Amino acid sequence: MTKITQQLGQMLPAGNPVEQIEAIISRPDADLYIRAIPAPALYQLIKEAGWDQGVDLVPLASAEQMQVFLDLDAWRRDDFLPIRMMPWMAAMVEESSDETFKQVVRELDSEIMALLFKSQVQVMDLDEGRIPDDAPDSAVTSPDGMYVLVYPENEALAGLLKRMVMRLYELDRVLAWTLFEAARWELTSEMEEYALRWRRSRLEEFGFVSRDEAMSVYRPINALNLREHLEQSAPHTVQQAPEFQDLPAVIASEFEGDSLLLRALKRIPDAASMQARFFELRALLNKVLIADGVEPGELNSGRQVIRRAMGYASLGLEFMSRGGDEARQDVALERASLRDLFRAGYTLTAQLQHQALQLERRPTLTLLEGLPYSLLNPEDASLLEALSRTRPTYASSEFDFDIFSRAEQLDDAALRLGMIAFKQLWVFGIQRASVQDLVALATTEGLMNEPIEVTFDTIFTTYVARQLTQAGEGFAPLGRPEVAALLLATRAPQRPAQEQFARVFAQLQKGLPAGTERLLERWLEQTHARLHEELAQVEPSSAAMIARSILLLTT
Repeated sequence: MTKITQQLGQMLPAGNPVEQIEAIISRPDADLYIRAIPAPALYQLIKEAGWDQGVDLVPLASAEQMQVFLDLDAWRRDDFLPIRMMPWMAAMVEESSDETFKQVVRELDSEIMALLFKSQVQVMDLDEGRIPDDAPDSAVTSPDGMYVLVYPENEALAGLLKRMVMRLYELDRVLAWTLFEAARWELTSEMEEYALRWRRSRLEEFGFVSRDEAMSVYRPINALNLREHLEQSAPHTVQQAPEFQDLPAVIASEFEGDSLLLRALKRIPDAASMQARFFELRALLNKVLIADGVEPGELNSGRQVIRRAMGYASLGLEFMSRGGDEARQDVALERASLRDLFRAGYTLTAQLQHQALQLERRPTLTLLEGLPYSLLNPEDASLLEALSRTRPTYASSEFDFDIFSRAEQLDDAALRLGMIAFKQLWVFGIQRASVQDLVALATTEGLMNEPIEVTFDTIFTTYVARQLTQAGEGFAPLGRPEVAALLLATRAPQRPAQEQFARVFAQLQKGLPAGTERLLERWLEQTHARLHEELAQVEPSSAAMIARSILLLTT
């Protein structure tokens, strides 16, 4: 564990979550110790250990901690789910002391207690001192005989609610009456609105902001302007970290990684400054988690979100330091807020995403319904699929997907997008093919290739092969004679692509827009390598089966 996470976890015993709970429970002052732990940290400990182990802490928690537990676990977005209160309340009903139980039910938001009863218990008036005739058969009177109560059909849930009512009557009969009256007369919508308002206020104290505010971290930023500004600016002012505010394990575990950002943060010489920057990072990650739909109480489901956020921030730092050495990175980190680094890194990937979307709108990238990238090779199709996600990611191949975290990934993705754009230009612009022409080609009678094998690369390789074998221009499928001639050409001593394809290159350059020669050379080099790799050692009898993966062939 790093120095920073050791500092942040100093209030909890050593060991894994289960061992930590066992150590806490065994203390003679367990209740006081538990109540000294910040509520979010205690909640995460319960979650990480699992409910069967963590439930032992609940009856010893304070009302304030219990409120935060429910704030984190009993809501989904802005909707309160009373049924999710029940495990927490069950632990209190069954195991807490009278003093703790009374304190908890008194100090929890009255709205959520009323919503719990209103959602699960039907409260009715007596009819001349007895249960009304139209009441369900399961209806019973309250312990004092003043109300008619209809509990849910679920026996376990009904039993728990009955025990809760009995404890309320024993310890705070006035509160029981208040809850019954609220269940009868208060509007659910109004109670939820008040409860949500209190919840938001509390969660903001722990760095959990509203989703609208959290979404601001994904607002694009002009990375170039930011870099120029930072290079002339003073150090960034960092808010001092609180004396203790433990990190959820899901976040702390990511601080053990080896990203560019983490390496720079760990180089900060002053311990207080380092801690302040790590808490700044926590606040940023909280916003990213909320913006990406991860509930405040379900941080463990957000590991991938956190890794992606760290990648974007690392990418932003590398861009701000112009890819320089550690000294330049340290200067950039000193001057930039982590939020701006994250926004810069995300914006750089979003720009690639925008380019990818533009490619999809230019004539087409597919000939097949349901397959958005059938004209692309698998590697490029994977890249566009990764970039098209809500939060752009990187694909180095069809099997390797990763978060964006390094400038070299950006450069590679940009180059490959440029190649895709050039392939579209060559087929639809220079060769003046139409989508209908390609559909007709893919459905040509006698074509050995499946429609999904008709791609920009197979079309281009066929064009090059026809030039090499002097079979004429265009990209009509090759027959057996042309394939035999192509095999002879690939068996000749391998020469550099530009030399072997000199005549082809000269032909292809006709009508080529200025500045695209290097893209054509790259495509020719790839084609040259593929032809020699796939066909140089192939026997004529199996040539057609092998060649159909890179060429268009006819029977």
